[in-house]
Amino acid sequence: MEDTKTKSIIEALIFSQENSLSEKMLAKILEKKEDIIKSAIYELKEDFKDRAIELTNIAGGWKFQTKKEFFPWIEKLSPSKKTKLSKQALVTLAIIAYNQPITKQEIERIRGVDSSGAIHSLLDCEFVEIAGVKKAPGNPFLYRTTKKFLLSTGLPDISALPKIE
Repeated sequence: MEDTKTKSIIEALIFSQENSLSEKMLAKILEKKEDIIKSAIYELKEDFKDRAIELTNIAGGWKFQTKKEFFPWIEKLSPSKKTKLSKQALVTLAIIAYNQPITKQEIERIRGVDSSGAIHSLLDCEFVEIAGVKKAPGNPFLYRTTKKFLLSTGLPDISALPKIE
């Protein structure tokens, strides 16, 4: 059946990439309809359910990753270099994530304090980016989260953020 070959090609493509691959991109590369790609992806996901590796929907696409239960052993092999963010940067990141795109002035209105340093830190670690400028006096920058933020948090997209109660 040709679907086996399609599934194998998708597996190879996803495995070969550091970042996630969208169904749309896979459909374009394989010159197949997205529903065929989606079906093959879910079969692949099922194929890996009893393995140490899983196929996960992250940052708007699909990526192979080690299951979380194996992290303690992987950590012993090569301790990760975690990005440490200050509490101020984490609060600012949350505000941006839930209100994007958002200006520095809007962030500061919510936080009640200057947020220049926190925004600069988030730009440096590439968790946020400038999304454009707002058509308002002074044309302030608009900030939004990046694909790196989604990859770091394991979120498929921004809509997967926990709901605020």
